[in-house]
Amino acid sequence: MKYIYQDSTELPVQRDFIEDLKTFLDITSRVIPLENSILEIKCKNKEAIYELKSRIHGINNFEEKLNLLIKGLVNEVDIDDVVPCANAILQTCSENFGKKREVLEAECRKIENGTAHEYRKFESRILEVLNRFLISGIYGAEKRFELSRGVNGVSGKMEGSVSGLQYCYTLGFVEESMTVDKLIGNLSLPNWTRAGILRKEEKIKMQDLSEFLVSFLEYDSQKNICLILENKKANRKFRIEGSELKYFVYDADKEITADKELGVFVDMTNLAKIPEKVQAYLRTNIRTYILSKVLLDEEDAVSTNQIFDCLKVIAEQYGVISQECLAKGHNKEEITIKLEETDGKRSEKYLSRAEIYAPLAEVGSEGIEIAGILGVDSRTQIKDRKYLIV
Repeated sequence: MKYIYQDSTELPVQRDFIEDLKTFLDITSRVIPLENSILEIKCKNKEAIYELKSRIHGINNFEEKLNLLIKGLVNEVDIDDVVPCANAILQTCSENFGKKREVLEAECRKIENGTAHEYRKFESRILEVLNRFLISGIYGAEKRFELSRGVNGVSGKMEGSVSGLQYCYTLGFVEESMTVDKLIGNLSLPNWTRAGILRKEEKIKMQDLSEFLVSFLEYDSQKNICLILENKKANRKFRIEGSELKYFVYDADKEITADKELGVFVDMTNLAKIPEKVQAYLRTNIRTYILSKVLLDEEDAVSTNQIFDCLKVIAEQYGVISQECLAKGHNKEEITIKLEETDGKRSEKYLSRAEIYAPLAEVGSEGIEIAGILGVDSRTQIKDRKYLIV
């Protein structure tokens, strides 16, 4: 399947942009109200706590002035008979003020503890809504995968980043154990061995690693790879690292590729296929993915209420394509793409500006701002723009 504009030029990302845009509109219309609810709670509770602390401050101020006043009167009359009465007054007032302060401070703590729980509920819902979108819906993101073998099977994480926006997923896999054969197929590496019937001599032998276990895998968008392979007894370990251009292979801590005799037996062509095979494994074997964290400029975007700013980063990416669709399309009121099958058959998908603008406008000013970035509000001028997408 090929995705193209109406003028038959290819989209900068080969994805169904209309479906991605619909999903983006859906999560935007759901996430912004959730974030606004958190902001409303924070504002309401901030005012309540400010009022309570103002009352505490007033009590403290009054108590301090009362102490000064009574002590001043005692000093003024200079009669010992009034001292017990003055002390009794101050003691009674101090006890009453103390009790009232405790009540007000308890109310402050109750609000602070309760709001933290309320925030977490909304924050969890925000992550749930974003979960299905961020893992694949952000264009031009640099991604890094890390897989490891544990007692509960294969687990991993994925980190993505683009324009200051970062997101992290916890990944679960179908496989309980990951062998070299399951991940990349056949693999053999050279090593020295002692062989011979009458006299043992050092010889090079190709060792089949297909049944070795993959104990660690790191892979990123630049196709950099780090693989650690172990036999089932865990007494033999190989490491492969590098990229498409060059790979380094280690037997324990000894570099095989640096050995003049062993190095020539390393099949670099076969190693160069590893990134493609890892991609295929990830596509077919990720069973669960749970969004654990969203960051903006290295700050937690959920707890600091910057999810709207994160959506604007994504909208910038989508806005490039949507405005290009409008510029290259026949109908300036519709975002249209063509889908071309392998046999050359073409079909069209479209979404009108009104269909995009309406749900965003219902969200409020934030939604209208997103509409402007996408180029679908009435004030947006259709013009040529350079691609931001990598």
